Amino acid sequence: MKLASIETIREIVPHSNADSLEIARVLGWQVIVRKGQFKAGESVVFIPIDTILPDAEWSAFLKRGDKPIRLNTIRLRGEYSQGLIQPLSILPEHVRGWQVGADVGGELGVKKYEKEIPACLSGEAVGRFPLHLAPKTDEDNGLSHPELVQHTLSKPCIATLKLDGSSCTIVVTDGKITQVCSRNLSLKESTTNGFWIAARKLKIPERANLVIQGELMGPGVQGNQLQLSEPTLYVYQIKDLDDGRWLTDREMVDMCIEKLDCNWVPSVGDGYFVSIEQLQGIADNVTLTDGSPAEGIVVRRYDTEAMGNGRPLGFKIINRKYKDQ
Repeated sequence: MKLASIETIREIVPHSNADSLEIARVLGWQVIVRKGQFKAGESVVFIPIDTILPDAEWSAFLKRGDKPIRLNTIRLRGEYSQGLIQPLSILPEHVRGWQVGADVGGELGVKKYEKEIPACLSGEAVGRFPLHLAPKTDEDNGLSHPELVQHTLSKPCIATLKLDGSSCTIVVTDGKITQVCSRNLSLKESTTNGFWIAARKLKIPERANLVIQGELMGPGVQGNQLQLSEPTLYVYQIKDLDDGRWLTDREMVDMCIEKLDCNWVPSVGDGYFVSIEQLQGIADNVTLTDGSPAEGIVVRRYDTEAMGNGRPLGFKIINRKYKDQ
C-alpha cells in the first residue's frame, strides 16, 4: 500500500452543492478541493484515507488539538471526500521530478493507521508472523489500484462482507494447531487470549496441513459489532499446505461446514461485476445484523489466482458510510 504517491488528476468536476468547491478524481478516489486549486492532468501528491500525517506546515490546517492527524472519509456538502491532494511543492526538491506512481510516503513521513489491539487479544508474542507459510491479511484498496480491479473483474468474482474485527491466522500441522497469529505476531498459547480461544473452537481434521485466515469478532473487538458472547472466528480464506493451493470460496465454505464447524464471511454477490463504481455502490449499502453499516466488501476471483505477494487475487472496497470504533 502506498501511503503517499505522485499521481495525475484524471478529471475535475463541479461540486453538486457548493460553488466554491470542486471534486478531483485521482486513480479511483474522489477528493474535494477548493475551486481553481488544481486542474485535470496535473501531477500532485495524493494521500489516501487510513493514514497518519506528520505535523508539518502542509498538514497544519488539519491539526485538531494533540491528536494525530488521521485521514478519514468525510462528507462535505453532500459529497464524499477520501484522502488529500497536495501540490508537488510539499515534497523535498530532489523528489519532485520522480515519475507518476512513485511512492513518496517515506519522504513525507506519512504512516499507516493501525488499529490498536485490545488488551484481551494482545497476548504474549513468541515470534513473528510466519510469512514463509502465508502472507499477512491486508487487502489492497481497489480505489488505489484500477489495473488490479480491471484484471480481477475480467473473470467471475465473489464479493464477501468485510468484517471489522482483528485479523487472525491459524497454522495447522499434521492435524494440530501449531501457531495462532495476530496481524503481525505469532502468539503464545493461552487460555485467556481471544485468538487462541477462537482457534480451539475449530474441529481440525486429522493429518490436515492448513493455514486458516479470518476475522476475529467478539467482546472487546471493535465494539463487538455482531454482539457475540465469546471470541469467534469468521473464516475468509484457507490455504492447503500439502499442495500450496488456496481453496476456492466454495471449497472453503464446504470445509467450514463439514470439517471445521465454524463461521465464514457471507457472500454479498457473485458473477461478473461491471465496474468499480458498481462495487462501490454495493459496498456503501452492506450492513451488519443490526442494520448498521458494515465496513465494506472484499472482491476475489473464483479461480483463486495468486498475486505477486502470494495472496489470492482481489481487493477491498470500503463502505463510505462506515465509521470505525
